[in-house]
Amino acid sequence: MVHEEIRAVLAAKADALVRRSAADLERLIDPGFLYVNAGGKAFDRDGYVATYCSSGRVVFRRQEIVELLVREFPAFVVAGMVVDDAFEVGGTAVEQRFRSLCAFHRGERNWLWASGQTARVE
Repeated sequence: MVHEEIRAVLAAKADALVRRSAADLERLIDPGFLYVNAGGKAFDRDGYVATYCSSGRVVFRRQEIVELLVREFPAFVVAGMVVDDAFEVGGTAVEQRFRSLCAFHRGERNWLWASGQTARVE
């Protein structure tokens, strides 16, 4: 059950990124969020939403989960995944596979994305 719930949150996140819906993306992310991208840059929630959704610096065309492993702990869930991304950075198209590790906690009504780190798959 939890595996499907986390997959749904990740699908909603990908959809919000592709649609560039900052409001929808914010609803999925915990206010104390911490994320480190594949380039080593750290983001809080506002910085992540601005960079990947509202600024236009990075424009997602597609984000597909290829593999997903979910581990449940008493107070949180950890998801390890392989993701195929297609996006544009500064007008340059990028299609690449990434490996991510994300942590989620149960919010009042749904799982919230609390933390994550992404690395390129070489």
